[in-house]
Amino acid sequence: MTGPSATFDVSSLRVLVVDDQEHARRYSQCILNEAGIDRVTLVGSGRDAIAAVAEPEAAFDLIMCDLQMPGVDGVETVRALAAMKVHAAIVIMSVENERVIESAGLLALAGGLPFFGGIAKPLTLEKLQPVLARLNDMRRPAGAPRRAPSLAELEHAIVAGEIVLEYQPKIDIRSGAFAGSEALVRWRSAALGVLEPSTVLAIAEQSDALVERLTTFVLDSVLTFIGQWPHRGPHHAVSVNLSARAFDVLDLPEHLASMCITHCVDPQALTIAVDEAQVSLDAARTRDVLTRLRLKRCGLALDRFGRGASGLHWLWQSPFTEIKIDPVLVHGCAGSAAQRSVVEASIAMARGLGVVSVADGVHGRSEWTYLQRAGCDHAQGPFIARPMTAVVLEAWATQWIMQHAQPL
Repeated sequence: MTGPSATFDVSSLRVLVVDDQEHARRYSQCILNEAGIDRVTLVGSGRDAIAAVAEPEAAFDLIMCDLQMPGVDGVETVRALAAMKVHAAIVIMSVENERVIESAGLLALAGGLPFFGGIAKPLTLEKLQPVLARLNDMRRPAGAPRRAPSLAELEHAIVAGEIVLEYQPKIDIRSGAFAGSEALVRWRSAALGVLEPSTVLAIAEQSDALVERLTTFVLDSVLTFIGQWPHRGPHHAVSVNLSARAFDVLDLPEHLASMCITHCVDPQALTIAVDEAQVSLDAARTRDVLTRLRLKRCGLALDRFGRGASGLHWLWQSPFTEIKIDPVLVHGCAGSAAQRSVVEASIAMARGLGVVSVADGVHGRSEWTYLQRAGCDHAQGPFIARPMTAVVLEAWATQWIMQHAQPL
């Protein structure tokens, strides 16, 4: 099991604390300073927070926002930050009950903000640590500009080799066996830093031609990886997320089948994932493509299950072989009765439909143990391993297979 990188330099982080109570702001600043973070900006209202973020030189890495504030409250502040397309991670700090904090967090996610969780006041170093670990995962090089990349830059990145795939291992929770991996698209840009899969796909989706080009590039890379993988067998498969718009292309199943033949790869070794919250508006067309992908023997995963409103509809009306429970529901589920209820219902639905349940975003032993008891099939997340290159995964999997023949 892995933890956050010891080399992460938190002193480079810029943090904005939004709280109407001065003593709470000062206390949060002390905790952040104790953690090694000195670049802390304090504001006393939602309006001041919006103004601070709008400053031309503003480049906050983390915004920690209270909920109950006079004038513009925390929810309104989060809504405004979403409209401004802020790239900073969002943490809700409040004395409100867990359900209210979770609800505000889900609103942040719905607005496209990177929500890193809720913290019940007062802030402590222990509560701050998971936030810093997640910031480590998405850190950018110092001074990297927070701007939206262009289509031309993405096109160049594909040609220049800046688009790479990393692989995060999946483990069978009951047996501890290596169960494959998820391929994650990264854009490693000298000018922009490391851009996450959601950012890369969002840029590509501005152009049908670029979606098609990126889809072909990703599938070719994954199939090359599978074809060269030394640990052959039914225990290994790779899942990969495609843009929801890729499922609007009717000949995708035939294109993929042809690529599998070229790479000498059994289609059953590949699982294509579609994001529940971004599934195509053209439901009939998407269902057509999904059904024919299954006829080609590819697996199908409904990703981030539990976040969107349409997940149940798609799950029972389409031939999915796997559901991936949203990381927002998984992370911290051991300590949240509300999250556990949704996770358990998701696992039960998967079992009833005969599909595999995957818990995405397992961060700790308590979550792993709970998911074992709940009957989840597979898990992935930082508790097991962070995403890694194909070469590193080969060595990692070899060691895991040798050392984890028994359940964890």
